[in-house]
Amino acid sequence: MDVAARFAALIETLCGAVAARGAKGAFGAANGALVVLLWSRLRRAVRRFAILAAGAPPPRRRASRPRHRAARTPAVALPRRAAWLLAPVPEASAVAGRLRDLLETPEARALIASEPRAGRLLRPLCRALGLRLPACLRLPPRSRPAVAPAKARAAAPTTATPHPAPAPRLSPRRPVRPGPLHTRAPPVPS
Repeated sequence: MDVAARFAALIETLCGAVAARGAKGAFGAANGALVVLLWSRLRRAVRRFAILAAGAPPPRRRASRPRHRAARTPAVALPRRAAWLLAPVPEASAVAGRLRDLLETPEARALIASEPRAGRLLRPLCRALGLRLPACLRLPPRSRPAVAPAKARAAAPTTATPHPAPAPRLSPRRPVRPGPLHTRAPPVPS
């Protein structure tokens, strides 16, 4: 069986378990919406993984969209913490083991190495199932700018000129209107 077919069978098992546990209310208050969202994400992952395994063409460049659209907040979102799917769906631990075995195969490692988009599908699934990311899925560490130690910064001579003070505002933000506070006469000494 090829990698895409094994992945599809694995996700089909997980979808069945999610549906069975969701019918019993395992996901809490937002049970129905969460089950539908999780089910659709898993099914979409199967379709995308099959396309990538078949040798998908490189992604097309999207036309830029206007930035003025208001951001929509989803009514229900999937949790992001590690291993969140194991508590409501105990059958997911068996699926996690099978996924780990699948990711250790040379075919899966070769697919992930040749197609980075496969990693973007698999990383959230591994996180939800509580799997440590295999080496083929780990992202390289982000580079951080080098910062000199505090002692070296204190000992270094400052040759740069300090930043100039900001120019004073010429006009106030709102006009000052004369009123009782501004028209009072000074107090008379007694």
